[in-house]
Amino acid sequence: MNRNIGFTLVELMVTIVMVAILAAIAIPNYMNYMERKDLSTAKQEALRIAAELERFKGKNFSYKNFDPSYLYPSYVVQTGQMLIPVGSTAENAKFVLSLFDFDTKQPLKQGGDNTDYATANPNVTGLSWGMTVLRTTEKDLPKQPKNYDLGLTSQDIRCMSKVSGVIADVISGQAQCGDNDLSEVW
Repeated sequence: MNRNIGFTLVELMVTIVMVAILAAIAIPNYMNYMERKDLSTAKQEALRIAAELERFKGKNFSYKNFDPSYLYPSYVVQTGQMLIPVGSTAENAKFVLSLFDFDTKQPLKQGGDNTDYATANPNVTGLSWGMTVLRTTEKDLPKQPKNYDLGLTSQDIRCMSKVSGVIADVISGQAQCGDNDLSEVW
């Protein structure tokens, strides 16, 4: 007796269809998981810097000249910005964190290592701070369009929005967080 061992074309087609269905379900779920993970990382870093700001003010009675580069070597003092996740490059960063004096919207610390910080930026009051964590863009569109931009201040504003530009309006006082469908409190 001759027995042929193998799979029929119908069996192979059924297997391919089943794998395609599983992939169609798994890939979007994985992408959502990755976006939630990136957002969680951004929130964690923002809250860590906020805690360090409060420690700094407790020692110095002001936020002026706060420099988190001892925690984050990638923090750029002159611009008050860093990329998230920590250690990422401009190509693979998910968010840009910006830290600034709430009143003047300028970095809390300016100048280089040998700068007299008392006179480097006399406009910075150091009485309050603001922070934005915005999604990075590619061709003027967010890399993660379903994710959120974040805003955090020393005045207890914690806001997030999927719409670009809303966080800047909330931080500047032109809009209230959670008053419309464009933003929500976190």
